[in-house]
Amino acid sequence: MAACIFDMDGTLVDSEPNYFEADRIFLSGFGIEYDDTFRDSMMGRGNLAFFDVIRERWPDNEINSLPIEERLRRKDENYLEYARGRTFAFPKMVELLGMLRERGYPLAVASGSSRLIIQHSLEFAGIAEAFPIRLSAQEVPRGKPEPDVFLKAAARLGRSPRECVVFEDSQYGVLAALAAGMKVVGVPSPVSGPLPEPFSRVDLLFRRGMEEFDALAAFRFVEVCGA
Repeated sequence: MAACIFDMDGTLVDSEPNYFEADRIFLSGFGIEYDDTFRDSMMGRGNLAFFDVIRERWPDNEINSLPIEERLRRKDENYLEYARGRTFAFPKMVELLGMLRERGYPLAVASGSSRLIIQHSLEFAGIAEAFPIRLSAQEVPRGKPEPDVFLKAAARLGRSPRECVVFEDSQYGVLAALAAGMKVVGVPSPVSGPLPEPFSRVDLLFRRGMEEFDALAAFRFVEVCGA
């Protein structure tokens, strides 16, 4: 039987607008403008990469003088304050989860967000009970687009990479899943410009993202992979 590994933000949970607004508010306190281009470049990457990019683009900003643990804590706290009451699971994903759980497929979340954000976001969205296995990219040496978090999730599920199906909305997540040797279902989040190239290499693509996503078609794909 195949196992399914889900990215969280933008894949299971409609949280990208929350991140954009929460991070915009957070960075504005340091005089940094968080625009659409910056947002698109960060989609699917973890918080450590977020602060690496800030250091590269604004090397003299005071935010870089804070210990990384403090930066991560402030960002998470700011997000949770904003996201409470604004975090919802995509209905079509909830439908898919119901099908998968009914058939007993092992499920995991592998996200670039922190463990704290993963825990609360799944609870806010009402789907925490579906995911006893949850991995943050902060728990592995390298975040997406490297495969580490997916490989660790597979190990926790007791499956080889080729037995896993990954659901992803970002190009960096897709690259990570492909590098892990897993099947990939692409459900791209809206971005400015053309669809990023990595989505041309997924095994099942819903080109218009959640607008086009079909829970039954995704379930049947998982069944074929697990046959």
